[in-house]
Amino acid sequence: MIADDRTQPPDSGDRGAELRDRAKVLRATAPFSVLDDAALSDLAKKVAPARFRKGEVIFREGEPAGQFFVVRAGQVKLSTYGPTRRHRLIGIVGPHQIFGEPGIIDHGPRAMDADAMEDSTLLGVGSQVFWETVETSPAFARKVIELIGQRLRRADRAAQDLVFFDASTRLARKLVDLAEDYGEQTDRGILIRARMTQGDLAQMTGMARPNVNRLLAAFTSRGWIDWNDGRPILLRPDLLIEQGR
Repeated sequence: MIADDRTQPPDSGDRGAELRDRAKVLRATAPFSVLDDAALSDLAKKVAPARFRKGEVIFREGEPAGQFFVVRAGQVKLSTYGPTRRHRLIGIVGPHQIFGEPGIIDHGPRAMDADAMEDSTLLGVGSQVFWETVETSPAFARKVIELIGQRLRRADRAAQDLVFFDASTRLARKLVDLAEDYGEQTDRGILIRARMTQGDLAQMTGMARPNVNRLLAAFTSRGWIDWNDGRPILLRPDLLIEQGR
């Protein structure tokens, strides 16, 4: 079942509190973070909340794209299939991140699959609402362009990694990227808040799982990381950055 069928009407409780909470989520999420309070309050009335349980399909590659999503809580994985039908994990999105926007921007179908990695709540932003916001807010439009540029830069870097770098370097670079996206400074180091398996990490780096397992063990023995049951802590991010150059 796709997300467009799972959007729900506003909660029947305190609607004012619900709308304020939606606005708070949007305020913490790029590109909406550049909007003023009045615009955020108006937008909060137009987004559609949806809930998905762990393992449920949000949308599938090739489906029509009528809206994109803000993660309110939970975690979503984005994946696709290569020419050989090998499944490849593209990325993980968590709270205060968006996904599904390419089909809205280029008016095309979904470019990848999206599945809930854990129980998740989302806010759906319809195509018409998105384009109205672009047309009325130059700051929002600029932020959207910046986000597209960042994602293109990241995609180019991933392609270069596969061509120019060995497995150890690719894994180090991916851990650093994940720390940039999901990192939280702790007493021990940088905690990557997104939970993942070694298989997930293997798909994101285009490697076999046994190779990822071996390299993670090597990074651990050097004191660079603590796998931390799938939420890695970068104990020596400086050395991982050096490895990734």
